[in-house]
Order: sequence, then structure tokens, then C-alpha cells
Amino acid sequence: MRTLQIIATFTLLLAASCQTTLVDKGVPKDGDPEVADKFRRSSSAKGAKPVGKWWKAFNDYELTELVAKVESNNPDAKAALARVDQAYATMGISRSARLPTVNADALAFQQRDSLNNLLFPIDDVKYSRYRVAVNASWEIDLWGKLRGAYQRDKLSADATQANYEAVLLSLQATMARQYFALRFVESEADILADAILIREKALKLQQSRVRNGAGIAADASKALAELETTRAQSQGLERTRGKLEHAIAILAGEEPSALIPRRGRTPDKLPIIPAGVPVELLTRRPDLRSAEANLRSTAQQVGIRKTEFLPTLSLTGTGGVASLNRNILFGNGNSSLYNFGPQLDIPIYQGGLVGTAVKQAKATWRESVENYRSTLLTAAGEVDDSLLDLQILEKQIKTQLLAVEAGKETFRAATLRYDRGLVSYIEVVDADRALLQARRVYNGLRGEQAAATVQLIQALGGQW
Repeated sequence: MRTLQIIATFTLLLAASCQTTLVDKGVPKDGDPEVADKFRRSSSAKGAKPVGKWWKAFNDYELTELVAKVESNNPDAKAALARVDQAYATMGISRSARLPTVNADALAFQQRDSLNNLLFPIDDVKYSRYRVAVNASWEIDLWGKLRGAYQRDKLSADATQANYEAVLLSLQATMARQYFALRFVESEADILADAILIREKALKLQQSRVRNGAGIAADASKALAELETTRAQSQGLERTRGKLEHAIAILAGEEPSALIPRRGRTPDKLPIIPAGVPVELLTRRPDLRSAEANLRSTAQQVGIRKTEFLPTLSLTGTGGVASLNRNILFGNGNSSLYNFGPQLDIPIYQGGLVGTAVKQAKATWRESVENYRSTLLTAAGEVDDSLLDLQILEKQIKTQLLAVEAGKETFRAATLRYDRGLVSYIEVVDADRALLQARRVYNGLRGEQAAATVQLIQALGGQW
């Protein structure tokens, strides 16, 4: 009889070790979305691959320092990393379910039975009992349910890991955009500082002309109004700069008062980022890798649900010693005990639970399919949006630069005509105001170009 038990057990183990299980057969195989051949705004531009980290392509030492602080100090990044640890711990729990469990027990107690509760009289109602044993159990993975659960949790952990990478990429890109926004605000402040100097000189000139009887008070008032308006705009930039500094400090995981970025300059040259083809996003973008892993995980759950209500087989056993006398607990063959054998649990009636559970798993899987498609569409749209921004901004910057040069010439001509008495001072003021506006627009477009470059890098998953 014991031989037959052993043969049956090994036969079941062999069957459970087959590569293809009922869970595998029950997993939906479709659900992958179609990917376009190319981006709508794709171009033949070629760019150098990033050296190590994508932000190093900007060749800005302080930006590199700040982005490094995001990974090491930012609380959102740390929280996302903790979720990764949780997910892999869950995977470890699933993996341990596939292995035998072994535990030991030891007891030593005294007991007294009630004389009024005994069917037969005994000599002594007090007695001691001693036991030392090892217990083991092992669920045989007949249908691949345990292996499927491990694979499901592994895919879920992979999705969480990809989510962490997506969070980190988003925080890094936000840091880069805020950093460049700060640099271009500083550049605009320099433009306004130049304008203030020019307007101060103009005000002194007009006031001098009025004192000497060669000018009119209206021109002096006009010069004063232009000066104070420019000063007010400059003061407004101080508020914007302060908020950007606060945002950068928070992204770096520090108190706003503890981190004040050093003054810097705007980037002379931005990296050229080739977009490649849409299918590359499937491996580049962490959010797409997360969506795909979630899709595979929910598909795995469908197969698991189909087998959860099938019979389960476990091997259980206990071995040890027990005695009413501790002096003969060990070393006496009569104290030994053991039991070993398979245990089969067969579900008989669940009241429709099987079909409902499978429907729920399939519905969750269909949701994951659509989430995957939505994430892919969003990813492709973000790349095309960024490519469109960069293409149009490049044209706008070239056009606006011509406007700046034209504004300089107009201002020089207006100043010369005013000095010769051919026009009123209002024409000089208008030309000066137009030049200032043109320079500010040009600076703003360059800032948008830097932000769009970072956005394209983020849309490509931090790789190109």
C-alpha cells in the first residue's frame, strides 16, 4: 500500500511539472494594440545618443546636480520605490507557496480530567504529556495555479518597477523644465535691467531738456511712465523667479529656504533629438512597459480563475516522538509517531461562483487591454505634439530674431530722427517699447523650445 502511495505521488509530481498547464491554456493571448509605422511629425533629424543620463546632453553641471537630487531625495520618488519593494515582496510570497512548508512543534503540559466527566474510572486523573514533532505539507501544483500566481505577481512587480521609472522620469523632466524656466526668467530679467538703464538715461535727458527750456514736460512724464512700468515688470519677474526656486527645491526634496540655485545662463545649443519610430516606444517608455505588464498580469489571472475551483492535492506528513513520561520520550521506539499521505480536496458546489469569478477576471483583463491602447495612443500623441512644437518653434525663433534686429534698427532710426527734431519723443518711446517686447518674445520662444526639447525626451521615455 505504501509503495502504491509513493508511485502515485511521483506520478502526480511529474504531471504537475509539465511546461504547459491549464492556467497557461486559459490565458487570453490577444490584446496587443497595433502600432503605427511612423510619427506624423517625424523627420530625418539625427542626434547623438545620450551619454549615460539624458539630461547630460544639455551640458549643464548644475542641472545634473539637481536631477541627481530628485532620485536621491524626492519623497514621491522614494514612495514609488517603496511600492516596488512591496510588489517584489508579494512576488516572493507567491513563490514560497510553490515550496513545501515545514514547521516544528514541542509541547509539555500537565492535565487533570474531571472525575464527574469520565465514562470509566482511572487511577490518576492527573497526567503529563510530552511531544516533539516536525510537520510538513506541500500543495502539488496540478493545474499550474501556483506557478500562474507567481507569474502574475512577477508581472505585477515588473509593472510597479516600470511605474517607478515613469514617476522618476516625470520628476526629472519636471526638474529640467523648471530649471530652464528659471534660466530664461533670469535672462528676461537681464533684458528688463538693460531696458531700465536705457529708460533711466532717457528720463534724465528729458528732465535736463525741460530744465534747459529745450524740452516739454509731457516727454519727461512719458519717459518716467515707461521707466516705472518696466521696473514693475522687473519686480513681477522676481516673484516668478522665487516660485520657480521654491519648486526646484521641493523637487530636490529640500525646504525652499535650504536650496537656492546659482545664477546661470540659458543654454547656447539644445540637443537634437531624433524621434525614431513608434514601435520603439514599447520598450523606451516605462508607462507603456507598465501597461503591458499589467495586461499580462490580468491575462494570467483569467487562467488562474479557471483552475481555482478544481480539486487540490496536498502532501502532508508529521514525524516525531510523544509520551506521557518525559524519561522515555527519546530513545524509546514506542514513543515515535508519524503520518504521511496525500490529501485531496474536491469542490462540489459553489453556487455559480466559478463562472462569476472568471467573468470578473475577463472584465479586468479587457480593461487592461483598453488601458494599454489608451497609453500607447497618448504616448504617440505626446511625441507628435513635441515634434510639432519643436518644428514650429524653430521657425518662430528665426522669424522673431529678424523682428528683434528690425526693432533695433527702428529704435536707432527713431532716436536719430528725434535728435534732429524731426519727430516727437513718442516715436522714440514706441520704438523702444516695441524692441523690448520683441526681445522678450524671442527669449520666451527660446524658453519654450528648451521645455519642448525636454518634453520630447520624456515622451520618448528618456531614450533616443
